[in-house]
Amino acid sequence: MTITILQQSAEEMNTIDQTFDLVYMDPPFGLQRDFSMLEEDGKEKSFSDHWKSFDDYIIWYADIINKGYNKLNKDGWMYLHNNFIGNALVLSKVLPEVRDNFYTNISWKRSGPKNNIKNGWGNIVDSILVIRKGNPYFKVEYTDLDPKYERNSFKNKDDKGYYALAKTTGEKSRVGRMFEYKGYKPQYGWRVSEDMLKEMDAANLLHYGKNTLYKKIYLEESKGVPIQNLWDDVYFISRSEQNKRKYPTQKPLKLLERIITSSCPLNGWVFDPFCGSGTTAIASQLHGRNCVTSDINPQSIELVTEATQKQVNLLHFM
Repeated sequence: MTITILQQSAEEMNTIDQTFDLVYMDPPFGLQRDFSMLEEDGKEKSFSDHWKSFDDYIIWYADIINKGYNKLNKDGWMYLHNNFIGNALVLSKVLPEVRDNFYTNISWKRSGPKNNIKNGWGNIVDSILVIRKGNPYFKVEYTDLDPKYERNSFKNKDDKGYYALAKTTGEKSRVGRMFEYKGYKPQYGWRVSEDMLKEMDAANLLHYGKNTLYKKIYLEESKGVPIQNLWDDVYFISRSEQNKRKYPTQKPLKLLERIITSSCPLNGWVFDPFCGSGTTAIASQLHGRNCVTSDINPQSIELVTEATQKQVNLLHFM
């Protein structure tokens, strides 16, 4: 496992002589302001997010995205972390190949509700554009079962244990296969083939209801709910978090852990051209991925070097 830290600008990423399974970018957002934070020891961490105009910023951002896309393997993911307006506008400026491979937009709930809004909706989400190149690695992530859902859904029991019920039949907007099975002939057909229904029946995976058949979903086998493109369970950095805030726009470790473990294979390669405090490198190191990260800000290079070295020591003693 390798962590490479480079002091260079994102514009220079073409000098890196390799490609990656995953590219994650958390660039400046074009907000025309300076960001800073003061540490307890009196040291100030800062960077500037000033541009001649927002149009100039979008042109710059599009160029960075195009370069990042070219650093992907033939099969790879690119995650672009920004605010909504930046990500919405930049798609019209990137190369057609990049735009055509837009996969989805993840909305990350970055803070709790705002109590001081007066004239409009509270803005509490960031946008993470997801670009998919080829047929990349992906591992589905799950949330824990909601206790209320678990209590109300897994009420049935057989010799194997408690189970919930899942539909096997079609619906008005999606009519399934038409056939009769053991006296059941649903109006909108079946979601599965007759052979598959027979296999489930032979394995005792069917629940016979009064008017229809259900598939058994056992509590002991349930992984939880698959995570979709609304992330409201990853909270912003709090005072109690182990990965303390070291940089003004630092993102939570759990956020990068989710992106990396879901979208980069074990021993694969991650690239982050805006390393900030080094969260991407830390998450890569914790989960057995190689990482190249860079930043033009010497304060960032110092932070990520220190952070990854601490992780090396932590991993050594685990």
